[in-house]
Amino acid sequence: MLKYWLWLATRKGLGARDACMVARYFSSPETAFLASEKELRAVPGLRSVQPLLDKELKTSETILQRCRELGIGIITMQDAAYPQRLRTLDDAPVVLYHKGTLTDFSVPCVAVVGTRKASVYGMTQARRLSYGMAKCGCRVVSGGASGVDTQALRGALMGGGTAVAVLGCGLDIDYPKENSRLFAEVMQNGCLLSEYPPGTAPYRGNFPVRNRIISGISLGVLVTEAPARSGALITADHALEQGRDVFVIPANVGVDTFGGNLKLLRDGAIPVGDAWDILQEYAALYPDKLKKQDVRMPKSDVQPEPAEEEKGKKVIDKPKVKAYIDLKDIADTISPHERALLELLQNGAMHIDDLVEKTGSAAGSVLAALTVLEVRGIVTRPSPRMYELAEK
Repeated sequence: MLKYWLWLATRKGLGARDACMVARYFSSPETAFLASEKELRAVPGLRSVQPLLDKELKTSETILQRCRELGIGIITMQDAAYPQRLRTLDDAPVVLYHKGTLTDFSVPCVAVVGTRKASVYGMTQARRLSYGMAKCGCRVVSGGASGVDTQALRGALMGGGTAVAVLGCGLDIDYPKENSRLFAEVMQNGCLLSEYPPGTAPYRGNFPVRNRIISGISLGVLVTEAPARSGALITADHALEQGRDVFVIPANVGVDTFGGNLKLLRDGAIPVGDAWDILQEYAALYPDKLKKQDVRMPKSDVQPEPAEEEKGKKVIDKPKVKAYIDLKDIADTISPHERALLELLQNGAMHIDDLVEKTGSAAGSVLAALTVLEVRGIVTRPSPRMYELAEK
């Protein structure tokens, strides 16, 4: 039976959505394999039957043999171990390859994504928040790229949790090579996943397609650092289409690699500062799985090694907090919108709803501006929905 699943998954010219439709229409992939052209044309919405007229099974048999040699497992849409959240997608992969300890995907999973060329700040937050979520009982999902993905996986493992790395190539391909040791650690405490058979090279086009799986098996997606044009934003878009939550770390103003963060904030993503800001959204659904914990990392583990391109550079992630903020001192560093908010706060702490009303701006725009000002140390929150100017 498995060879017929692999036949369906490897038909050239048959996209994931069409393969998924075929798998759901016929009682089994073997039935689809034996179907006539007329029977195949009866599949609603199928764009082309031509790929399914190719009845070659040698590729499937080769993949099966290679997986046995490499210790790679295969699960299909009909298997109980297949991620239930992923199963609901219109373009769910009909086959998944896995290596390591296949996790229980019915438990809370949150994806952590971001740019490969991350700053020390972005990588630190990816590691810190992933560590915290793992400590609280959440599984962390990410890609296997350098930068944010790497730090997310490391943070989850350091927190004693389970990590899942979804790759854009075959599971026998070390990509990137510097992560081969990390992948070995992930396999001891989680698994590697891919929809691509062994031997598949890390083609550039694989990764945007892969991203739907990262978001699909997760309850929500956390974006830690992403430029305005980034694969992480593709994952966030998939999450929104799939009905998942999108979380974002407040951005460093003026840094190009955080342009996507600001966009997400403007579009209504949930700003977060610690792991429980994320997990509290799901605590009521998983009371026996998620528990709020002290998630402070050992100081020696908090900040990761900078990427090679960052070494030797002075990285300024956060301006020094000013005591008794004076608008005259920061006039050149704030936008007119931010200035209007700060002028209102000169009279004392205000609720965000009052700020929205008095400025006449959209709630998302006000929240985004306040989040940026909070990161810069210009405003603080004495309570969750209240804002005031920073003081000593």
